[in-house]
Order: sequence, then C-alpha cells, then structure tokens
Amino acid sequence: MKTIVVATDFSTPAERSMFYAGQLASAIEASVLLLHVYQIPVGMNDMPVLVVSTDELKKNAEAGLERAKKLLQANFGVDVHTEARLGDVIDELEDVCEKTNPIAVVIGKHGASGVQRILFGSTSLSIIRHTSYPVIAVPDSWKKEEEAKIAALAIDESVEKLEIQKIRSIVQELKIQLRIIHVKQEKSASLPVKNLVTELNSNYETIYDHEFVHGIDSYVKQNDIDLLIIHPHKHNIVERMFFRTHTKELLKKISIPIMCINEKVKPH
Repeated sequence: MKTIVVATDFSTPAERSMFYAGQLASAIEASVLLLHVYQIPVGMNDMPVLVVSTDELKKNAEAGLERAKKLLQANFGVDVHTEARLGDVIDELEDVCEKTNPIAVVIGKHGASGVQRILFGSTSLSIIRHTSYPVIAVPDSWKKEEEAKIAALAIDESVEKLEIQKIRSIVQELKIQLRIIHVKQEKSASLPVKNLVTELNSNYETIYDHEFVHGIDSYVKQNDIDLLIIHPHKHNIVERMFFRTHTKELLKKISIPIMCINEKVKPH
C-alpha cells in the first residue's frame, strides 16, 4: 500500500501537517506512518545530568503517537501506523523512508530562534535539505477542509536538471492537475520547456515580476493553487549563511503547502 510519512513533534504545526496528510491519504488511498523522533535532554551544570530517563521518553512518545493515531482515524478513516525512535531526526527519518519508500514526507513549518536559526536554519528547512524523498511543508494557515486539486511547478533556468519522470510519477500519485510556471524579471529568451510540458501533460506560463518569491506568491493567490512544487538547488555552507535561498524565502512567505523534490530524490 502507498504510504505517507508524517514527522511529528506533537506541536500545533505538526498537528496541522498530520491532518493534511490524513486528508491526502484518504484521497489517494494511502496509509499514514506517524514518526516521532525523541532525544535525551541533558542538563548542563558542572557535569552533564540526564533530565529524563529513556524509558520515560519512549513511553511519552508512544502515548502521544497513539492519541494522534486515534485523531487521524476518527477524522479520515485511514490506515495509520506509528513509530517512536530515539536519535537524530534526519537520520531516523531517512532510515524510515528507506524502509517504507513513501510517496512523500509531510512536515509542519517549524521555526528556530537566535543562534540556532543563524547556524542551522529551521527544522523544516533542515529536513528538506537532507531528506532524499519528496517533502511537503504545511503552513499554519492550512485549513482541514482544503483538498489539493491544482499544483504549480516553479522552474528556473536549470530546467534541464528536472527529473521529469519522478515529477510525473508524484503528480499521478497525488491525482492533481499541474501547471508549470517560470518567474522572469524581464523579457528574454524562452526556456526549453516543450518536452517538459508534453511529458507532464501540463501547460506553461511565464510570470514577469521584479522578485521571484513575490511573483510565485501572486500567481498562487490569483489562480487558487493548492500545492506549490519546487526543485531546490544545492547550496554550500557560505551561501546558506549569508544569502537568502529561494527555498527558505518560499517557506517563509507562501501560504499553501510546498512540495520540495530534491535533486537526489529517490524514485517512487
């Protein structure tokens, strides 16, 4: 059976992403795997002190997952599995995905503050950068009654790097209509999109705007787009720390779920 993995920490954003996954799973007849990765909190005095036992952490994690499972089943009637793991969020999530080969990983938008934000960025951005499977980031503004029907694939000059077969497979799995869009600041040579449009059975629109994210945001709002699909590019540590990446800005400003398909994404 097809699977959607939901990475949850039981926060409000995570609950919204869980409901999004439940609705999506119901629409495409998939199961949901709720994953909670917990870590051992350590108090720092003169010597590190274990604040909570691993048994207590595991017990609390499993209780939280059981409550979430019942909530999903009551609202959507989907098949739900749960798993609590001790370890690093990225490592454990990747391992779970390797074993389940999900259609997508669904997460809520999580923020960080202070030094953590400067050095590492948000949790959701970190998952997107390091997970080898499609990731859907669900914003706080998502409403339970909304169902994804139309998606927009945002492309740029690196269109030749797009893995068309993988995108087509995902679009078919999600049962959504697709539009291809490209934001340009001024008129210039057209992108080679004929093959892309044909392969994805879609149409292509050029958006003229002074700024990439503003152009995407305007199009999404004016055309009732339910899901934005992007293809993040790899950035080195210097670029991540000192330059605004499109992915980060889109996650911050776009008010609909965003699916990120990494260059290293594995075929479904």
